[in-house]
Amino acid sequence: MPTDSERNSNASLTEQNDNNAPMMAVFGGMFALMLVFLLLINVFSEAAVRERLKEGSEEETYRIERMDGGSGYSIIVFPGSIRIVETGEGIAQNDICRADSAYVAYARQIYALPNEQLLFFLLEGSIPTMAVARECLRSLWPDSQVHIGWVMADNEFLKSVVLDDIPDYIEDHANLSP
Repeated sequence: MPTDSERNSNASLTEQNDNNAPMMAVFGGMFALMLVFLLLINVFSEAAVRERLKEGSEEETYRIERMDGGSGYSIIVFPGSIRIVETGEGIAQNDICRADSAYVAYARQIYALPNEQLLFFLLEGSIPTMAVARECLRSLWPDSQVHIGWVMADNEFLKSVVLDDIPDYIEDHANLSP
């Protein structure tokens, strides 16, 4: 037969279990609400990401707005080649000014609009290649003023840029030098 102390102990445990039941119900309800809240956040986040991806697939998303209302379009200049950022096309230095080159077609598309220009991002050792691209623009519009811009982007500059999605072709170039 159980003693008085054992009965009191069993009664105490039963009382504690009865007191925990409402707390468990509250915790379970809060947990269910948090799951619903998380589901709603995921649905809205997914819709926002899809909208951004849709907008990002439009043309002219790689432009840099200027104060005068125009835009600049990025070209990365490597030693011996250039790469059009918007299209991802690479053109060897010897092919830059060929009539059928992607650079000539892209330049005609950009400079057909008022206040637009090409921005050259110059990597180490790429100034001769940029000079070829610049002279090509001069030959395409010999009687007009064609505006360009440039940024010196040496390897230390590239290594200091904190982006999670630097394209491999830029990261490889930055890692080549000591």
